[in-house]
Amino acid sequence: VSPMPISAMPAPATTITAFSFDQLCERAEAVYRVRCVSARSAWDDGHGTIYTATTLRVLDPVKGEAREITLRLPGGTVNDTTLTIADFPVFHTDDEMVIFLTGRDGAGYPWPVGMGQGIYPVLRDAAGLPKVAVRPGVNPSPLAKPALGEAASETIPLNDFLNLVRARLGRTAPRTPGAAGSQ
Repeated sequence: VSPMPISAMPAPATTITAFSFDQLCERAEAVYRVRCVSARSAWDDGHGTIYTATTLRVLDPVKGEAREITLRLPGGTVNDTTLTIADFPVFHTDDEMVIFLTGRDGAGYPWPVGMGQGIYPVLRDAAGLPKVAVRPGVNPSPLAKPALGEAASETIPLNDFLNLVRARLGRTAPRTPGAAGSQ
């Protein structure tokens, strides 16, 4: 059985402002390196919208003090009904990322700054070293090479990326075991 859309009616478009890397740093209430530990979708109380509650375990607090964060964003699948919203992030268990977060919304949940712009996936290279995926036109970074036309994703060392974020925030790297990039 294929998932059914919630509505066949076109939804109004949402415009998301494109942020520079410095603007992401300035607007973020918190910045963390995290791993997704769960993502569960459910209908809201009025059975009008599907929301996904995503729990993220903090691996490295770049800005902020949380050990765990829960996001609640529209979208997801419940039974045979799927709600997909363009440019809204979808999280999967064990996804690792650096995430720039807003303050809490009226329901008490933070959101990624600029939606997908504030999410930098962490991947492992062939040697197992952590790298941050930078997608030109989606999530900016001064460490990325300038793109000509439609550029593919590139990766940069996680520590270089975190050090750049800390420099923009006026913070220094932690000196504790388990700090950014160590495993």
